[in-house]
Amino acid sequence: MTKASLTIGLTLILAAPLLAADKEVEALLAKMREAYSSTKSAKMTVKTSGLRFGKETLTTEIAYMRDRKIYAQTTGAGPFTGKPRTFVSDGANISYSDFSGNIQKMKFDLDLIPIPVNLEAMSFWDWKRQLSTSPGSNMEKSQFKLANGKEWNGKRWTVLGEIAHGQNVYVDYYIDPKTSLIYRVQVYDLERKQLRIETVVTRLERNVKLDSGQFKVKAGPGGSTPKKIIF
Repeated sequence: MTKASLTIGLTLILAAPLLAADKEVEALLAKMREAYSSTKSAKMTVKTSGLRFGKETLTTEIAYMRDRKIYAQTTGAGPFTGKPRTFVSDGANISYSDFSGNIQKMKFDLDLIPIPVNLEAMSFWDWKRQLSTSPGSNMEKSQFKLANGKEWNGKRWTVLGEIAHGQNVYVDYYIDPKTSLIYRVQVYDLERKQLRIETVVTRLERNVKLDSGQFKVKAGPGGSTPKKIIF
C-alpha cells in the first residue's frame, strides 16, 4: 500500500482478512521488483475510473525512462475535459500544469506525483518501496491473499489481494504471470463493499526508444511545495 498522497486521492486501497506475506507472496513480489526495476523505458496508457468521476474515465498517456524520467498527460472528465494536464519529471525536478493553466515547478518527491495512477505505473519508478514487505517499505504491515488463474479480459491472471488496515482499504492487483507486471488495480473499502478507484493498463510497451527531450522540465513560478495535490 503506497504512502504517497496520490494526486487523485488514489492512495492505495486494500482490506480484508488474512496473513502476512508467505513465501509464495514474497516470491511473487521479488519477480515483480525484478520486472519493474529492469525496465529501461516504457510507454503506456492507463484508464482511471471511480466514485469521484461518476461514469467518466480519465486517460493518462505515460512515457517513462530510467531513472525516474516521466512524461504524463491526462485527459477526461470534469476539469480535464478539453484541457489536458501535463506532468514532467527529469528525475531531479518536476513541472506540472494546474487547472488554471499555469506551470508549477518543484523538486522531485516520490510522495507527490500528480498523476491519477496506481502501482501499475508507479512501480516503474518506485518499485523498491511499493513492492516490498521489508521494514520501512509500503507493504511492511500489509496482509495478503493470492489467487492464481483468475479470468479477466479474456486472460488468466495472478491476483494479489492486499489488506491495509492503516488506510482502511483492500486492493486487488491483477498481475500477468508471464511478465510479472500489473495491468489492473481495484481499490475497495476494507469490507470490499465499495469499489473506490480502478486503474487499467490498456497499452504497454517496454524498452522502447523514446525522445529524451520530452523529459525536460519547464520553467515555473516555483514556491512552496504543497502537501497534497488533488485532481
